[in-house]
Amino acid sequence: MMALFLPVSPVWASIRSMLDLSVFPGKIIVWMLFMLSIVSWVMILSKAVFLLRNRKVDRQFTDRLRQSKTTLEVFEEGWKNEFSLKLLIYLAGAREAAYQLLGSREPKGDLSLRLRQAGKLSDRQLDFLRMAFGDGFRRASFQLDRGVDGLRLTAAFAFLLGAFGFFWTLMEGFDQTLAYPEMAPVVGAALGFPILAIIVAMPPVLGQIAFKIILKKRRRLLQRFSEDISRLFERSFAKPEPSKEETKPHQESAEVEGGPGEESEDSKESRKYHSIRKQLLRSDDSQQELQVNPIARQAALHQ
Repeated sequence: MMALFLPVSPVWASIRSMLDLSVFPGKIIVWMLFMLSIVSWVMILSKAVFLLRNRKVDRQFTDRLRQSKTTLEVFEEGWKNEFSLKLLIYLAGAREAAYQLLGSREPKGDLSLRLRQAGKLSDRQLDFLRMAFGDGFRRASFQLDRGVDGLRLTAAFAFLLGAFGFFWTLMEGFDQTLAYPEMAPVVGAALGFPILAIIVAMPPVLGQIAFKIILKKRRRLLQRFSEDISRLFERSFAKPEPSKEETKPHQESAEVEGGPGEESEDSKESRKYHSIRKQLLRSDDSQQELQVNPIARQAALHQ
């Protein structure tokens, strides 16, 4: 038990020596580090509570979405929850789909009946729908990452305060002390600032690392949900693609009407002028009447 407290005693001695210093910088820096510690712990606990509630609400929303009979049933019910990031992505696409189909981003009246009468979305409208889901995913990612960068700032500020108190105390000690033995308590007091800064910065640094791991996994789940819900909306509201029978070339219908052995009038006319040069070079004794393009006749005679 005694060995457990041995490393703590020099740390506590340095902190006590630091507290015996003057108001500036000693007590002011200690007070600022204490406030930073409170702020960092509030940020850590609030982010942890948000992630726990987000996981619970997202699970409830996913179960409700699976039970819905239509794609916009949850939107029509008016679901709202600030902790559900999947709902944020869903509502971004649902509002855009309702706007493209009905001209309004709010569920009004009998939405199911109006959607059945609205028709389907064109390719251009589907592009707007995909952009809406992308915008919803970006907003959900922003909500997911909010507060984590603040932990980094509190840790960095704590280290800066510790370094400032350390160097300031040493400079004052060297200015006021003449003998070497008198510097020992000053050095011990100066070392209390970085030690206290490390103690204050440790929770936000570790919390940030833990949150980064959790948020990376959550972001992958949100990305997968965004892609799945986007495909679901496209299957529900996109116009059906024409079948192969409807997209066959027009030549087949022409063959059916005229028969494979018949030629159209345009093809006959083009065949007349195809060998016009050879016909023009015949002797004048030939009594055969030719239907000749004047421009073609002039070009052939010049050759």
